[in-house]
Amino acid sequence: MIDFKAFLASKGEAYSNIDVDRAPRFWSECAHLFSPPPIVQVIGTNGKGSTGRILADFCYRKGLKVAHYSSPHLLEINERFWIDGADAGDQALNEAHKRLLAKIGFKRADWLSYFEYATFLAVELFSGRDLAIMEAGLGGEYDATSVLPCEALLITPIDYDHQHILGSAIEAIAETKLKAMRSTTILAKQRHDVVYEIANRIAARRGLTALKARDLAPSLEHFTTKDSPQFMAINRQLAFAAAVHLKLNPSVALFKTNPLRGRLTRVAPNIAIDVGHNVAAAIAVFKEYRSNQVTLIYNSFSDKDYKAILRVLKPVVKRCLLIKLNHSRAADEKAIVAALESLRIAWSEFDGVIDEKEEYLVFGGFGVVEAFLKVWNAR
Repeated sequence: MIDFKAFLASKGEAYSNIDVDRAPRFWSECAHLFSPPPIVQVIGTNGKGSTGRILADFCYRKGLKVAHYSSPHLLEINERFWIDGADAGDQALNEAHKRLLAKIGFKRADWLSYFEYATFLAVELFSGRDLAIMEAGLGGEYDATSVLPCEALLITPIDYDHQHILGSAIEAIAETKLKAMRSTTILAKQRHDVVYEIANRIAARRGLTALKARDLAPSLEHFTTKDSPQFMAINRQLAFAAAVHLKLNPSVALFKTNPLRGRLTRVAPNIAIDVGHNVAAAIAVFKEYRSNQVTLIYNSFSDKDYKAILRVLKPVVKRCLLIKLNHSRAADEKAIVAALESLRIAWSEFDGVIDEKEEYLVFGGFGVVEAFLKVWNAR
């Protein structure tokens, strides 16, 4: 039998051609084969991984058997499957892979996409937990995580991203993501009021409840800490609100954590990594650095608005170092260089050398951070 890593790798991670009927059809045919735990789904544009892990970490410290499914990963796919405080090991994942193949057959398994198979592998792996937090991929009613039963739906800030799939207007993006509403929905603080309007409209039409995180949790100021970025307060407030809804008796002190790596995480005193990859994430990062100048280590996928991202970051960027990104979705380097030069941002190729006297920000998505960490860890 092919191990789970090789099996998933054979599928490839590309999602340009999405079959919106495949996951719902699979679940309608195979749901009876699974015993999923109670599930909290997390949908949105930014902050999904952090929100889910903060909630999972709290539940774990409360003594629950809890799991968290997130994506993508930085270095190893095991990072997507977190159980009771640690990433799942190869043995546990291979055993779940073997059970899943036995249940659904190789033909069905081969038919599923990379993300879909990983999602249903998580359902198999997480069986028997008290709670599982499942992060959506692109989100929306056809997402693989959206076919699963759901105790509560958490909506992180919705903003512009994946416009070639989700739509070019914020209304279209929000509508696509919020079509997944099928249980009590709790919304984080949003930049665009139209997100609340669409959520309320869908809730009224379907007889559901849509709440704002601030309805269930203290104000954002209570979730702000000196050693983490301000945007984390929004994620903490949403996770706290979910814990209140689940009747877990949360305390604010247990929600002042940042347990997921890659959100302005320091890997050295002068190096921060951030997996943000869209304009909203760039704005959040800019707010953290507005009084400092950094050397930006950057690259981008071709479907991102990298010129707009660089325009946002320009006031805090002293120079940009372009890191190689070996990925089928990588942007054309000449196009990024053209964007840098049009914005008059000094640039050069990243050669792996780090000056301890300089402040560095590694930004541009999981692929960029992964590429940097491979160089950094090899030092």
